[in-house]
Amino acid sequence: MKNTKVVFANCNMVDVKADCAVVRGVDIFAENGIITRIAPAGGDKTGMKVYDAAGKYVFPGLVNAHAHLFGTGAPSKVISGGGAQKLVLKLVHSALGLAVLKMLVSSACAQELNSGVTTLRGLGDFRYSDLIVRDGIRKGKGKAAGLNLVASGPALTAPGGHGDGTFALTASTPAEFAALVDQNVKNGADLIKICITGGVTDAKKKGEPGEVKMTEEQVKAACDMAHALGKKVAAHVQSPRGVEIAALGGVDTIEHGAHLTEEAAAALKARGGAVVTTYTPAYPYYKLPTELTKLDDVRVFNSGIVLEGMTQCAKDAYAHGITVAMGTDASCPFSTQTGMWREVVYFAKLGGFGVKAALYAATMGGAEALGQADKVGSLEPGKRADLVFLADDPTVHPETLRTPLLVAAGGRVIESPRLKRNEKIESVLDGLMKEL
Repeated sequence: MKNTKVVFANCNMVDVKADCAVVRGVDIFAENGIITRIAPAGGDKTGMKVYDAAGKYVFPGLVNAHAHLFGTGAPSKVISGGGAQKLVLKLVHSALGLAVLKMLVSSACAQELNSGVTTLRGLGDFRYSDLIVRDGIRKGKGKAAGLNLVASGPALTAPGGHGDGTFALTASTPAEFAALVDQNVKNGADLIKICITGGVTDAKKKGEPGEVKMTEEQVKAACDMAHALGKKVAAHVQSPRGVEIAALGGVDTIEHGAHLTEEAAAALKARGGAVVTTYTPAYPYYKLPTELTKLDDVRVFNSGIVLEGMTQCAKDAYAHGITVAMGTDASCPFSTQTGMWREVVYFAKLGGFGVKAALYAATMGGAEALGQADKVGSLEPGKRADLVFLADDPTVHPETLRTPLLVAAGGRVIESPRLKRNEKIESVLDGLMKEL
């Protein structure tokens, strides 16, 4: 589609900005990957490449606002530490490791795109592999060409914090955090990711998935430097105290989340911040048998706390008029690079927010959280022609997002999206979803 005039004809278009109303019988015209106009079907299409959407529903490309790109979602004991993790990390930091990482990240991006995710935010990967792949994508290279990828490079954490020794760089003092922010930006980071609290996979006790690891001074130093350099800050947070430190310290998006106090909500709203839920790994962690997840009882218990916390955080955000977005936390066990459709269903049913709220959070909510609401998130003239053909009405059957019939993104049209799914994982997750 790039550098050509195209039209997506006879669309049943879902308008996410109009309470997900379905506008029937429209043609969506695009040039050089940008929507130029939307008009009643049947107009002149001379000189245009026509993609016929008759009988299909056309939905904006999904915005996965929280993913890691180095993994497939296959469960492994590596995530819990020990000798296996040390062996893998040794490979990761070898000369061969970078080549392997680039291959994994490239594959993840291609799978996200083929699954209907046209805007993807990477929040913590090894050795700047995400930024290397992103640069190639922006040059139109590879199977993920057309994807709107924004990435943070390695996350930043404190000693003993989430990601310490793995996908994060570690600092101790406020000055060190500021220096690492500067380093990531110089390496091309689109935004900064910090890990204020611990997480499910690294907590040692029941009830401590959100143990605070970064001080208020460290958070403020990281945020101040990032903002001075024109970058937003996303923060891994899984406890009320962590949320408070994040909001008051200058964080722009709270990832995962927990209860927002009035003061924290006011601070987050004042800077146009957002909350990003990630049900996709937390729900299987909590519900599936440990022999499948390869997690211990402590991590299972803490997953329940995280589930409750992120739902409460989203409710608090809605109550205060704060943007809510969603992401899959892909690469975590049972969170694959093709699972954004599951996050939509989880948000609607598990969170209890309903399908239309879920569809908005998966599109415009994500666009707003990323600061790209003028560019993506809905089908409007002037925005990227990022869209997905679906067999059914997603406002009634959101599971139709699982199998896109066509994906357009960034001037590229994928007429027959190819998805590489782990059928064993899919079968387990399908069974779990029936319980919702």
